[in-house]
Amino acid sequence: MVTEAFAAAAAANACVVHGPLAPADAAGAVVEIVRAHADASEVAVPDGDALLESLDVPPALAAAAIPLVRPGDTDWTHRLAGAAVGITSASVAVAATGTVAVVSGPGAPRATSLLPPVHVCVLRADDVVAEFADAIDRVGAEALPSALIWVGGPSRTADLEMHQTLGVHGPKIVELVLVG
Repeated sequence: MVTEAFAAAAAANACVVHGPLAPADAAGAVVEIVRAHADASEVAVPDGDALLESLDVPPALAAAAIPLVRPGDTDWTHRLAGAAVGITSASVAVAATGTVAVVSGPGAPRATSLLPPVHVCVLRADDVVAEFADAIDRVGAEALPSALIWVGGPSRTADLEMHQTLGVHGPKIVELVLVG
């Protein structure tokens, strides 16, 4: 099954994979993941994300008294720098590589998935495809976004003395919530 292959490949990339979960359980899972990482720090959430909104993720975070920072906030840039977690959705995921594609644009800045030390990405099981070429076909069938970020796990580098280090140029932790 393609979702099982995706979960295995993402785990091999050092991602933590939750699910597949029932849609009714997704917001609760996101809240628990955020609680594990955010303490009392703010959490960055995009404005108008169709998947996150359909799963009631922002209202669940607010109901759990988790402080949110949104791109529409006047001090977004300053507050995002201190956010402990960035939450996004993915438009498509690739089972062969364990990667997800995060769409950026108005209301969904790239920094949401790149700046906080923890990235939580929510995706539908129906959006997992077998191969990268399938993902490109799916992305190309729609209007292209202003940016498409391919996330294959935590940021990593081996620039310093050839020792691999996580989180130098982006999130140190990537947690994926698979819904469906």
